[in-house]
Amino acid sequence: MKPRASRLFKLKRPLSIAAAASSLALLAGCNIAAIERAHYEVTEVESFKKAGAPSRVMMLEIVDANNTFTDGFWSAAMSNHGYPPRLRFVTDPADIKDGETIKPENRMVAVVNPEQSTMRGKLCSDPKSLVMDETSDTVTVRFGFCVGDKIISETRAHFNKDRFAEQVENNADTVNYQLFPRHLRNNDDRYCSPFLPNC
Repeated sequence: MKPRASRLFKLKRPLSIAAAASSLALLAGCNIAAIERAHYEVTEVESFKKAGAPSRVMMLEIVDANNTFTDGFWSAAMSNHGYPPRLRFVTDPADIKDGETIKPENRMVAVVNPEQSTMRGKLCSDPKSLVMDETSDTVTVRFGFCVGDKIISETRAHFNKDRFAEQVENNADTVNYQLFPRHLRNNDDRYCSPFLPNC
């Protein structure tokens, strides 16, 4: 009885490893974008959208040495994603509608192929984009929510160069969730459950 069970276990294990490997190969074949875990400079998030965009309209600042896409593409791709209230992004304050207000200092910044130092405060105060290396298969974009020169939240995404536009559009939800979360876990409180809304 035991030897047979042992044989079955030996058979099942290689199959499960093979299945896992083929699943990873399929994911790799899909060229899924990799979005890194966000960094936050604040612990309270209620005001991310309410104070940041009172009319649910926010500025979008694109820094791209290659001018890969138009401003219109970026604003359309990034708008109306994430947790409600969803934001509409504009690249020109003149694009707001009658009755809307905008705070130009509160903005999402997207830096395509960022210079190494373009992170944290530099993302808001002095973002720099480098010309793309033609040999690279990946395009890195650093996204941040800025209030003036102060960084509130930031994340970094790695896109497949051949599917860059498609992946920006398909991953806009994730970027918005990362930059404008509903809640942040209080990591200083070891008794705070990640399942509680205030953690």
